[in-house]
Amino acid sequence: MLVPTAILAAYYAFVAAPLYESEASFVVRNRGAMASAGAGADGRGGGMAGAFATSRPAMEEARAVLAYIDSHAAVAAIRRDTDIVGLWRVPEADALSRLWWSEPQAEWLLWYWRRRVMAEFDPETAVLRLRVQAYRPEDAQGLAARLLQASETLVNTFSARSIADTMRAAQEDVEKAEARVLAAREALIAFREREAAFDPQAAATGAMSTLAALNNTLAQARTELAERRAFMRPDNPQLQILQNRIAALQAQIAAERQRVTRGEEALTQQVASFERLELERQLADRQLASAVTSLEQARSDAIRQQVFIMRVADPHLPEWPRYPRGTFNTFTVFISLSVLFGIGWLLVVSAREHAN
Repeated sequence: MLVPTAILAAYYAFVAAPLYESEASFVVRNRGAMASAGAGADGRGGGMAGAFATSRPAMEEARAVLAYIDSHAAVAAIRRDTDIVGLWRVPEADALSRLWWSEPQAEWLLWYWRRRVMAEFDPETAVLRLRVQAYRPEDAQGLAARLLQASETLVNTFSARSIADTMRAAQEDVEKAEARVLAAREALIAFREREAAFDPQAAATGAMSTLAALNNTLAQARTELAERRAFMRPDNPQLQILQNRIAALQAQIAAERQRVTRGEEALTQQVASFERLELERQLADRQLASAVTSLEQARSDAIRQQVFIMRVADPHLPEWPRYPRGTFNTFTVFISLSVLFGIGWLLVVSAREHAN
């Protein structure tokens, strides 16, 4: 009991290298939750609960960050621009607690990483607490800052991907609506060029007005002819002139009616085709307006759902080593061995009594 305790005490007193710990705290927030909290505070209904309100997406992102810090991905990301192997193999490190390999495999490096980098998540306040240990104060602070930066990059990537996914469907609807509008307008242009008519409806209205005017003139001419026949001889030239005029009006009326109602180029056919194309154009315009409105709504929703890291406390520069806790560990080992020795002694005494 005394020998193991003495060996452990000697190790902590003469061999163990001091470890400095830098600590940082941050939360993953949601812009929509912040807006709601702000509205509650303005309305005297938010209070401290509103100030710390965190939406479900933000909680999920916070847990994702927690898993990321404890993963191979974080080690690989930090290792690209930080010599974490050399950081834990500095001359100040002792032979037992240091990273033993100069070129460690990924699994062994992650194992050691998890001994020196710890992250905790408090579900009550949604605060993530990051602790990084190193043999030099500036190394601990630098690694914590770099890891916090990598976590911010990860959250920003999540937000960008979420916004892109949300916007993609709405943008595709807008593009389809724009294509439909262009197709409808091109069909109208082609119809007007083919039929040589800008507005068949207006042309049909004009044709009906012309027919009405011709019928009115024909009625007047017939009335005048009936009146003159009452007091003129049948061979009077004026009667012949009126009869010729009536015949011309009848021929013109027949031609106008045929142009309006008969043949492939009849105004009725043109009006029907034009109305179909005009209806398609109106529907396409409404679809485009609805798609644009949906796109703006999707953009607004995506911005409200955007998450980001809010730093509560930046990594600090430690001034004294918190680890290893030599006195506490030595005392704990001594107490544990004493308890085990006492239990063993009681078992031996009980066995001897039973034997006697």
